[in-house]
Amino acid sequence: MSKLRPRLTYANVASSLALFLAVSGGTAVAAATIGTNDIKKGAVTTSRIDDSAVTSKKIKNGTITSADVKNGSLKAVDFAEGQLPAGPQGPAGPQGPAGPAGGGSAIAGVVSSQGTLVYGKGVAGASATPTPGVYTLSFNQNVSQCPIVATIGGYSLGGNQQSAESGSATVQPNGNQSQTASQQLTVITRNLAGVNSPLPFHFAVFC
Repeated sequence: MSKLRPRLTYANVASSLALFLAVSGGTAVAAATIGTNDIKKGAVTTSRIDDSAVTSKKIKNGTITSADVKNGSLKAVDFAEGQLPAGPQGPAGPQGPAGPAGGGSAIAGVVSSQGTLVYGKGVAGASATPTPGVYTLSFNQNVSQCPIVATIGGYSLGGNQQSAESGSATVQPNGNQSQTASQQLTVITRNLAGVNSPLPFHFAVFC
């Protein structure tokens, strides 16, 4: 150590410091002055770019064109609503099952005040019971769960006619305790005073 000290002069220190500053300063200047023209084309690859280094703010508007986008890389969710054109209409699908029958009634009829079936569609028969204003309607199917409507009204069919005074008609199923009961309905006709009275009526059953 004592042998080196005589050689460590001010000139040696100054020259060493100047060399250090020149080298470090030159590198800093060189890094600050590197531009696009100083980089060889293709030298900067994907592996040399840090993740998330290139953000949307660093991409100039209008610089990315169709040629820069890989075919098939974009999906429908990448586009705003209404940007994609509608595709061609697809082939017709298979025919669906038939829907329920329309609102028309397949079972209907007109009954006289004597209990005669003047007109009937889907009706097996009609009769008056011993009780005045009480009638039994018979059908060839179960009607215990079917909606039923009946109204007082006269008729004029095939030369047969009968007028009717005002009143009301009440319909009730005979239940489903037996097959015969499930295929019958009871109709009760009443005058305006609410008293059972033999009156002609129209009815319809919706099954």
